[in-house]
Amino acid sequence: MKKLLLSLFGACCGASLFAAVGSTTPQGWYDDFAEAQKASEKSGRPILALFTGSDWCPYCVKLKKDVLDTPAFKEFAKDNVILFFADFPEEAKLPGGLRIQNEKLAKKYGIDGFPTTVIIAPNGNELGRIGGYAPDYLKRVSKFLEKR
Repeated sequence: MKKLLLSLFGACCGASLFAAVGSTTPQGWYDDFAEAQKASEKSGRPILALFTGSDWCPYCVKLKKDVLDTPAFKEFAKDNVILFFADFPEEAKLPGGLRIQNEKLAKKYGIDGFPTTVIIAPNGNELGRIGGYAPDYLKRVSKFLEKR
């Protein structure tokens, strides 16, 4: 019971820290899908679209902390993908247009849980997806990129 309470407390604290920055979108990520598409088309790099619940989903917080915030991921992403962040927070309030955009994208790509990562070609076609938290996240993303 004590371990469960400590785990829940840690997840809540992590989620609070994630949302405390004002905007839920991490630095270096797009939150406007049209802009991400333009960058993808211009560079020829696919979009790594993360669908997340930044302030309530423990596995989303864990993915951010254990993978997305690491120097290895940031270095990989810089040369290989365009980062897009589709957030579905409970506490933080997204502007209406951003919330609507994210809901439409979730429907289009069939998102049914968080976190979900969808690798999207510059033309909008899905190249692959990762559902949930994956300790081998970077390896899995790399495999999708190799296939294209």
